[in-house]
Amino acid sequence: MSKISGREMAKSLNATVQRYFELGLLEGESCANIGTATAQLNRAKKNTTWEYSVSKGAPIVFKERTDPRDNNKFNPLIMVEKISVDTDAEFPYREWVTVLVLKYKDRERSCPRWHFDLGNSGQPGPRLHLQYGGHYHEDDRGLDETLKIPRWSKFPLDTILLMEVVAANFFEETWKGQLRDDPSLTKYIKLSEGLCYDVFSKKLSSYLENIDGDQARTTFLGGCWNDNWA
Repeated sequence: MSKISGREMAKSLNATVQRYFELGLLEGESCANIGTATAQLNRAKKNTTWEYSVSKGAPIVFKERTDPRDNNKFNPLIMVEKISVDTDAEFPYREWVTVLVLKYKDRERSCPRWHFDLGNSGQPGPRLHLQYGGHYHEDDRGLDETLKIPRWSKFPLDTILLMEVVAANFFEETWKGQLRDDPSLTKYIKLSEGLCYDVFSKKLSSYLENIDGDQARTTFLGGCWNDNWA
């Protein structure tokens, strides 16, 4: 994995958000809402250890979409409780919680929420995982999903990669026509791919290379479990 400075990530995040806004995928406040994150990153300058957040109160807001099942309107939102990394380390992730919410206009409807997380010490489940549910509805906690499992073994996604997922799924025509193969944007996506995919892919490659060996006593999921990650 290549080392990534805070300044490089700030440039990458800002350019990605600006491009999505120019193409009409984001609400205008999204550009201002990443200001705190880019300021945090820029303070790190050339340092390869950095962190940032995108708050729940000021998320990245995608344009309104319509649920085809019942014509209810919603906006995809992206938030970052915290990403803290040392990109010079073999395992670079110090803290990591990135969140995708589909915020429905109907206040009585549960808003689906997914998050990419790093297992806490003693927490069951994979060290790196994707999880559904969690706390979102301030006015009615009864709308929050209470079931916290399964936790899916998965490489983490940062803000830029989550934005690509939203664009590909909810704005597919624009993504295919103007984003998917745009080198001015994919260079930033690939920077994030290196950060997010490298650790997990190396672990999977190592496992597959030794899948029939004498040392392969556990499954890949077993080796990804929080109490067994090495």
